[in-house]
Amino acid sequence: MPLKLSNNVLDTEVILDRVEFIDEGNVSYFKVSSIDHSGVKFHYYPEATSGWDKEWFEIYLFENPYLNAENDVFQVYESTHQRERLGWIFPITILESNDNDYRDYLNLNNYKYIAYCKLLELDVSISENGEWGEYRTLAEVFGNVVVCIMSKDAIAKIADFRIENYVLSFYRYGYLLFGGSPKSKAIYDRSEFVSGMRRKDRTRVLLKKAVYNITSNEFIKSLYMEHLLQSDHYLVRFILLYQIVEYFIEEKTVTKFNEYIERYQKGEMTKNDFRESVNRSSSERSVVASLLNTSLIDGKLKAEFENEAKFLLADIGRVMNTRSFADCVYSVRNLVTHSYRDLATYSDRVKRLTELFECVITELLINADHSSDR
Repeated sequence: MPLKLSNNVLDTEVILDRVEFIDEGNVSYFKVSSIDHSGVKFHYYPEATSGWDKEWFEIYLFENPYLNAENDVFQVYESTHQRERLGWIFPITILESNDNDYRDYLNLNNYKYIAYCKLLELDVSISENGEWGEYRTLAEVFGNVVVCIMSKDAIAKIADFRIENYVLSFYRYGYLLFGGSPKSKAIYDRSEFVSGMRRKDRTRVLLKKAVYNITSNEFIKSLYMEHLLQSDHYLVRFILLYQIVEYFIEEKTVTKFNEYIERYQKGEMTKNDFRESVNRSSSERSVVASLLNTSLIDGKLKAEFENEAKFLLADIGRVMNTRSFADCVYSVRNLVTHSYRDLATYSDRVKRLTELFECVITELLINADHSSDR
């Protein structure tokens, strides 16, 4: 659907279905209009235009509370296809200024031109009310979004490429699919992450297809796409994230119970073996261990979580005798749910643990296949 021009006073709406690029020598701009309306103009700032066909590309809009400066521009690659760039991701502000480090990047300038073309075809309403100059700005219409343009030819080479499969991978970099109104908040102090991404040698966002498709599960999808974004309290976020662990615990437990019942009915287990197996499977700590200890989670991330947990316990005068990373997660969960009164004065450390736990759960969903447990 094309852009629409709405007038709240007259209660009218005009569909602007004509997008033209006009170069008058001293000024270039896009004009979006219709047969019955002169439309609106958008000044074109990039150093060059492009002869590329906009139909060769897909556009996705994101928001990012951490990487939204004008130089936060990255090439997009996919983990199974790292020799070919899929496209670029950049803040919308780079389209309306040349005061950045990327004004002379020829390939990127081609993508900027395509971004204008694709943005001005989106189904967005522009207000006709109020005082406006000769030109509107993209930021006035779309807000402080991040634009991702990908080549259809490039993504066609990736088996079953769907943006939903990469929501979690984008999330690791702070990118959230834009749903029409801003939701993301800078909850954590990610200054070290941001500094690392802004190093001169960090030019890529590397995507990895999630094994677990969160859009196929309304419970997990709503947590990641709605509830986490709307909550800025670290304890609430930790509890919400742990709900994902409990969801998989329940699935694993039911699967194990059904397996034991079937084996007992076939005479493959004695009554005592059946009872002991059921009791072991009923232990939440043991099920958490089977879930987390066998999952592909970055070792450095796990070690950092364990260290932060040990520091927290030392602060409140407790000793954590854990045998594994999963034990550590379960111990922190017990502290948060049963002993919050002891944590009230250590908010910064608990917030850091929540941030790390969010990374753990995201990696768990990206890397671990739980389909066999359903």
